[in-house]
Amino acid sequence: MPLLIMLLFSVSPTLGKTSKPIGRMVIVVAGGLSIRDAADSSLPHLFSLQSKGSYGLMNIRTGRPNNLIEPALTPGMEAECVSLGAGAMAIGGAESRYAANTFEQLPNGKTDQLYLFRTGTLPGQAQVLHTEIARIRRANEFAAYRAVPGMLGTTLRKAKLRVAVIGNSDKPGEMHREVATIAMDEVGKVDFGDVSSASLLELDVGSPYGIRTNISTVLNKLDVFLRECQLVVIDFGDTFRADSYAVLCTDVQAANIRKQAIRRLDRFLAKVFERLDFNKDALLLVSPSSRIWSDLDYERLTPVIAVGRSFGKGLLVSPSTRTPGLVTICDFAPTVLRFFGADAPPEIVGRPMTVYPIDKPLDHVLVMNLNASRQGQRQVAMRGASVTQSVLVTAVTLIALLGVTNQLRRFAGWAALIPAVLPLVMLYLPLIHSGSLVGAVLWLIALTPACIFICKLVFRSPTNALAWLCALIVLSILADLIGGARLISSSIAGYNMIEGARYYGIGNELAGTLIGAALIGVGLGLSSYKQRFGFSGLIAFSTLALVFIGIGSSSLGANAGAAASTAPAIVTALLVRRGRKPSLKNTAIILAISIVILGILFAVDIWRGGESQSHIGRAVGLAASGNFMSILIVAQRKLMLNFMLLSTSVWSRLLGLSLLCSAILYWHGRRILGDKLLTKETNAAALGCCVATVCAFLLNDSGVLAAAACSVFLWMLLALRLLEVKKHRMSNG
Repeated sequence: MPLLIMLLFSVSPTLGKTSKPIGRMVIVVAGGLSIRDAADSSLPHLFSLQSKGSYGLMNIRTGRPNNLIEPALTPGMEAECVSLGAGAMAIGGAESRYAANTFEQLPNGKTDQLYLFRTGTLPGQAQVLHTEIARIRRANEFAAYRAVPGMLGTTLRKAKLRVAVIGNSDKPGEMHREVATIAMDEVGKVDFGDVSSASLLELDVGSPYGIRTNISTVLNKLDVFLRECQLVVIDFGDTFRADSYAVLCTDVQAANIRKQAIRRLDRFLAKVFERLDFNKDALLLVSPSSRIWSDLDYERLTPVIAVGRSFGKGLLVSPSTRTPGLVTICDFAPTVLRFFGADAPPEIVGRPMTVYPIDKPLDHVLVMNLNASRQGQRQVAMRGASVTQSVLVTAVTLIALLGVTNQLRRFAGWAALIPAVLPLVMLYLPLIHSGSLVGAVLWLIALTPACIFICKLVFRSPTNALAWLCALIVLSILADLIGGARLISSSIAGYNMIEGARYYGIGNELAGTLIGAALIGVGLGLSSYKQRFGFSGLIAFSTLALVFIGIGSSSLGANAGAAASTAPAIVTALLVRRGRKPSLKNTAIILAISIVILGILFAVDIWRGGESQSHIGRAVGLAASGNFMSILIVAQRKLMLNFMLLSTSVWSRLLGLSLLCSAILYWHGRRILGDKLLTKETNAAALGCCVATVCAFLLNDSGVLAAAACSVFLWMLLALRLLEVKKHRMSNG
């Protein structure tokens, strides 16, 4: 019997192996949709997906445009479609629109001839070509993220899977065939398809621009391509044209036109459903562009709905966001590849979407969409707070330097606590207000002076109050991280899922606040209470170690740049506290210890592996595999973004003023008090804060924010020390 079994396996090599799932996927692209459009009960087919489909909101953030793209006079889906096909945040302008059928006559020549002349490559059997592929690739090669357009199509081709594209969003005199960039390969080819307006659009005086998608023709094309291809991408077109036309209409008429287009989409989806077997096939409905005009301010997330094999009832989620109901534009390509059993190459940075089972998923994403829009509105207050702090830093510094009355100095001392009070108020504000911007500003204006008044009653001294405020900041942020960052993720000082800079853990603003508060708080605390505690060194080490773990752990803060900033700052503070002075040797020691600490942190994340691994582990994994170019690209992107923000962000003013005023206060304080300006504990904290500020700027995306939030704590320490000294001297005559 054993011999017989061995013989069977030898003659049938596939026996006992799991074959790749066989199935087809149809992707319907409908630009200008809101998730609220899918919640209309009068749309029987779209609304019915609640019982069997997966819902998600997609962040459609793309790369930052450069001067190599062609400016678009009217908005489209250019960069978004290129990003969907690249699996990374790509860029694209009007050049992304110019795909065409191989033998289609364009204004500047026939498609196949233009393609050959511009690429030097024969079209082969491709039915759709992108004549601007050279421009698209070149623009992205010089972009910050260096995405590879067409990577999805290339990967599918290597897996011997066939792809087709049907439809367009053309308007009179304006091509919109950017959806072809989702299906094309790296050289701009799509094996099967039809994107010509001549066959796919029909005249209709009751539709925007007098044209609409010819549904019967699209369905006939779909029937043909489903027999040949595994993946078919369809640009429905009508919803995009309705959204574009809305800006020309009254609000009521714009809503009517959009409603009409969505009804046609609903009927079209019903016909597509009939052609698929959802036991083995799947359909994705995706909108690469948000509404140009929306009655909900700051509505920027777009819907993704999936039904069929691999997609049950629930919420779409990916390791990129760790938030059920939220995915990124980069997650689209790896999700398609996983459906077909193909591995995503390193150039695709997104992660495959999975389904988080939940009842009433549509209700959940509707609430998420509303909350995200409101938070986007409220976060304008964060920029206002930055400007307010810049003015405050300047005013209090002048009061500390100039000869003024003790009463004004006392007022300035308590006012100097505002940069420490504001993060706390912003962190806890979601517990009492989650509405509009106006309400958020009014609460900030009311709660900030109220908190300072309480500090005055309880602590009597601004310096003592600062120490306790720092402790409260550290405890509050760490406790919230342990609890899942619910306050952080909805705070004005947190991150916004619409902006998409971060989706979980701790953002740069609060990371900088946490680092600064921990260093200055430990310094002030030990300086005041060192006589009571004989184990002050252990207290300092334990507190700062907890902060480092909270910021850097992939299951808590997951902020690699902030962790890399925190490590040398903590090591510096601890070494200086033990009597080490700045020198080349000590700098080398600090770097060596920091690298070891970070190495341990990153090694733990790499060990986690799989889809639970954060971007920290993935980056280190690339370096370990010898892909150092990817690491250099990331480093270059971080520096480019930081120096760009240095000249454009309001946070750069706060950073510059905090550092300048801190330097002036330190110089003036040393003239008056000499070495007595700071104690051993506070001097170590100040040096650690300086290191944290510099490292935060260099090692973080948007490092200006983290550096500014950290540096303002150094300023508070010096400003309060100088105000206290001068107030005491004036009181004594």
